Amino acid sequence: MSGISLQPGIIYGPILSRRLGRSLGVNLLPSNRKVCSFNCTYCQYGFTQELMLHPIRSTLPKPPEVYAAVEAALKKPRSIDYLTFSGNGEPTIHPDFPEIVRGVKAIKDKLRPDAKLAILSNSSKVNDPEVAAALRLFDAPIMKLDAGDQDTFEAINQPFRGLEIDKIVKGLKRLPILFIQSVLVEGVVSNIKGEAFEHWVEKLAELHPRIVQIYSTERPTAQDELKCVSPKKLQEIAALLQERHQLNVHAYWQN
Repeated sequence: MSGISLQPGIIYGPILSRRLGRSLGVNLLPSNRKVCSFNCTYCQYGFTQELMLHPIRSTLPKPPEVYAAVEAALKKPRSIDYLTFSGNGEPTIHPDFPEIVRGVKAIKDKLRPDAKLAILSNSSKVNDPEVAAALRLFDAPIMKLDAGDQDTFEAINQPFRGLEIDKIVKGLKRLPILFIQSVLVEGVVSNIKGEAFEHWVEKLAELHPRIVQIYSTERPTAQDELKCVSPKKLQEIAALLQERHQLNVHAYWQN
């Protein structure tokens, strides 16, 4: 099913985020369709209309347009904890992503030096050297890891052809600051039991990120047959990760 509506422009919010407080969103993708390198079964925006790693530059917001929108938003008299790159797909696939990050950071540092910079990324371009360098500029690089093996990765995230989970993990290892976000699901596909779960746990232990954020599906998902993991189960998984590998795990669910 289609899930929630796409973001209508470059800037949206600020929204009250469980993880980031008052978060002002930055969307580098089109406002009328989802463009992403994954086609996640649980995505709140529904299935990916354009599955790709290299979208055409002319179809996306230009750097000056992004800078103007960010500057206008930051000049408004309202409190903001984070300026967060997310939006209608994967922000790092924008061909000007590194340049845009540097420009937005300069504007933020000038107008709102106390605000921090965050990104919600699916990690698909972490091995691109220029993208990786830009990711180092974020206070909170929140990178996706829903699976620890290729079969589960393909079943849940349905990535663009050629993407491999082991290579993505190697790229994540090179980030000096790393937050991991994982969506846990059950139903026709699951990453909370059996070998799929153990492979995911192994990868988290290998990465040992600063924070692991786990949550489940709460809004309508692209694939109807998925089931939400209960708060109790999320708490059990968080406790297991903390006990077994001393990971700093935060579990989130809708009250």
